[in-house]
Amino acid sequence: MRPQYPRRWWLAASYASALLFAVTLGYFLLRIPIQVTDSFTTVLALAEPAGTLIRSSVQEGYLRPAMWLELKLVYELSRGAYFDWFRWTQVVQAALVIASFVWLIRPRTRIDALVLPLALVVLIGHHTMAWTLREAFPINTYLTIVLCCAAAANLAFAPHRWWIDVCAVVLFVVAAATVESGLLVGGIFIVGYLLGLRGVSRRGLAVVLGLIAAYFVIRFAVLRVGMPSLLARDAGFLFQRYNADDLERLFGGHPAIFYVYNVAASVMGLLFAEPRDGVLALTRTVRAGAMNIPLLIGLVSSTLATAVIVRYAWRRREAWRRWQLERHDQIVLLFIAVLGGNAGISYAYTKDTIMSPAGFLYAAAFFVACRSLVVDLARARETTAGAAVSGAAARWRGRLVHASGVVLLLVLSVTWSIRAVGLHAGLAYTAFKVREQWAYVDEMIARIGYVPVPPRVAALKTRLQDDAVTVHPGQPELREQFLTLFEID
Repeated sequence: MRPQYPRRWWLAASYASALLFAVTLGYFLLRIPIQVTDSFTTVLALAEPAGTLIRSSVQEGYLRPAMWLELKLVYELSRGAYFDWFRWTQVVQAALVIASFVWLIRPRTRIDALVLPLALVVLIGHHTMAWTLREAFPINTYLTIVLCCAAAANLAFAPHRWWIDVCAVVLFVVAAATVESGLLVGGIFIVGYLLGLRGVSRRGLAVVLGLIAAYFVIRFAVLRVGMPSLLARDAGFLFQRYNADDLERLFGGHPAIFYVYNVAASVMGLLFAEPRDGVLALTRTVRAGAMNIPLLIGLVSSTLATAVIVRYAWRRREAWRRWQLERHDQIVLLFIAVLGGNAGISYAYTKDTIMSPAGFLYAAAFFVACRSLVVDLARARETTAGAAVSGAAARWRGRLVHASGVVLLLVLSVTWSIRAVGLHAGLAYTAFKVREQWAYVDEMIARIGYVPVPPRVAALKTRLQDDAVTVHPGQPELREQFLTLFEID
């Protein structure tokens, strides 16, 4: 007879596996220097007073004062130890995201503990999260938003306490003032309440709704910041990327076409890993008569994982129709709602990292669906082997269903494990490329107009360059043969 272990054992085993993931991820993150592009000038600007930074954060199309306050706080605490403080901030953020994920799905049983590692590789191996983690900014803004959304989901599922309302209000203000996708925090509270979650009370939700209205009034009526235009940045469309002038030429008179495409591409990209950053990358290589193996693995793994989630939704459709929702149903429905909201926010510009909050909940929904699949397979095996089953045809049918499920789980495990290992290979590659950037930092400084170089700029360059090259030397570049299965560039 199989021994029965207490639930706390499986919970401990689950957090032990999550800790292993976090430690491994942290090791690779700490090998990446602060990058030159998008970071050197940012760190240079942080010497300015906080008030100046807040005023400069209010630009046409952007309203991100909390992002600059977060950067300023870590900058001041570092006292010149920029690498240690900024890189450890990202390590802590990544670890908290993993911990929040485990806390949200609440593993309690043997099956939970067995399915969790696969869900964790989906979490970190999904391209939305992988490319978010690979960004070597001083502080990764989109990772901050993922953490805020993860915290919001856990607050919504928690038993109500008065302080949860306070935390919900503070969390929304911080997230919304960090980057536009931070508005999803408010959406999570609203959808959670509609799904029957009462971690945030009606009074707390009313305050959040008031803050959402205030955000739009301040943004559009008071500060007149508006939204980014077509000319704000390069973007992908169908089989290639276009610069701002090309986008204006293509869609200047009919931007709605571009916006609808961005929303659809965001949804399809998250569920099926194609398109990527708005570009049908795998389709483009097939049309050219080639095959991109990492992108194909991404398509297969994401499609199968999405199919598992769809299977769960189909099996639970009657309970959903009667609004008889269990905790696992609420997680899946929350993912579906956030997927739509996240894609909607991406209407002006689609990018994998922007969809990382939905990617977080995608992994949670996959855990729920995969757990259900494993439970059903175990029951089918027991039923097939039982004496109540009569007839060879029924037994073979049951064995076929069980074997098909096992093969599905095997393919999911292999393909998603390749993507998770690919993340770590990608982090190693990012460390190599970012370190390489510091060989050309003088050219970048001259290009942005520092000629001659002021003493403050030279001192910062020396400090960051020493951190990248001398204090934290790089490892040899990965062999090309080792990278054929992994999405590196």
